[in-house]
Amino acid sequence: MDIGTDSAIIPVRNDLVTMTDRIYDSILRMVTEHPEEHAVLTERYLISRFGSSKAPVREALIRLCNERILKSIPRFGYVVLRLSARDAINIIQFRLINELGAAKEYMHTVTENDLEPLEAYLAKLQKTKLDDVWKIWDENIKYHTMLISLAKNDLLVRNLTGSMRTLRRYYAQYYSQEQYRNQFVFKSGPHCSIFESLKAKDYDRFLERLREDIKDGGRIYKINLG
Repeated sequence: MDIGTDSAIIPVRNDLVTMTDRIYDSILRMVTEHPEEHAVLTERYLISRFGSSKAPVREALIRLCNERILKSIPRFGYVVLRLSARDAINIIQFRLINELGAAKEYMHTVTENDLEPLEAYLAKLQKTKLDDVWKIWDENIKYHTMLISLAKNDLLVRNLTGSMRTLRRYYAQYYSQEQYRNQFVFKSGPHCSIFESLKAKDYDRFLERLREDIKDGGRIYKINLG
């Protein structure tokens, strides 16, 4: 699977997104998809790569350092911080607490109208062939953030998005060889089962299926969740 050719392309988004945002997204994609190739970054290299001025590159790097994705080493550059198994365990535990806690709040009040966007999304996803591991990750993040958004709490959505992006980085770090990356197979069944249980108001099954799906990260990362 060759997914490195477009890593430097700054995503085209709406006019409200700044150059700093676009550079931030591109650097994050670079270090996530190919951490071994971008273990050390410099401002000069990034300015040349993106054809931008120094200010947006530096602002993006500061943000990435604040989020503990990169670490600045004076007179050397910016290095990618490696994640430990403990980091992955902490995030999965964080997800269990937040996603299940939110689910217990919204599952009794969610309406059919609330569920329509998620149902339409799943119907479309089932007809989509996903054979790119990073596209699969994007869709997995989108599904879980759409689900937790039923709680109508933007903070929950932002925190979940950040935590799942960090898990994606751990995956890229753990499965650094191509043959291992291909082990992440897309299966829509678990996500559909979670949704159908919620729609049918089978709350015990809904919570159990959601818990199983989140804890499946332990199998993917070969870590013991206890």
